[in-house]
Amino acid sequence: MQYAKVNGDTVLEFPSYPQRDHPQTSFGEGWQGEIDGIEYAIVEYVPYENTDTNRQVVYDELPQIVDGVWRLNYSLVDISLEQAKFNQLQNIEQEWRSLEILGWDSGQGYYLGITPSDVALLVGVFSLAKEAAALGLELPHLISMANTPISFTSIQEMTLLLLQYGQARSNMASSFAARRKAVSDATTIEELNVPPPI
Repeated sequence: MQYAKVNGDTVLEFPSYPQRDHPQTSFGEGWQGEIDGIEYAIVEYVPYENTDTNRQVVYDELPQIVDGVWRLNYSLVDISLEQAKFNQLQNIEQEWRSLEILGWDSGQGYYLGITPSDVALLVGVFSLAKEAAALGLELPHLISMANTPISFTSIQEMTLLLLQYGQARSNMASSFAARRKAVSDATTIEELNVPPPI
């Protein structure tokens, strides 16, 4: 609960802290009134809705009395281009993290990880698989994101899957890199409002 120190329709101090200024006084829930000749009023924050990521809510410095109630109003103001870029890049990074959590859908009932460590692990397993195939040994398994082994009957089958994986992972990375670059290169906030490619 926020208070203002007031005199009639004039704000003398905001925010004000009657509990701090009068520690010996007992305050009930929703209390407002006068102590030692000083009037304290409860201030309500006007609730806001802001669905525009390129605008921010800025509350007024002082409340105003409207129909006997002290209210603190707000304005929606444009954010700076730098802040808009930062926000957009944060959103893109969050989308990428969500994609990393989901992984790549093989279309065969399992997902493969797409983080740099996942890619390195898959490349390592594929290198071992090529050596095993050349020696006539059993191919090593890949491990899905659900920690289930994925086996292959031939190196060609594994190669085909990993070529599809590599192409998809490359496309994902390229798409996100292009979006990051578009944000970095933007010279107006309007350029940041272009929806991402599907």
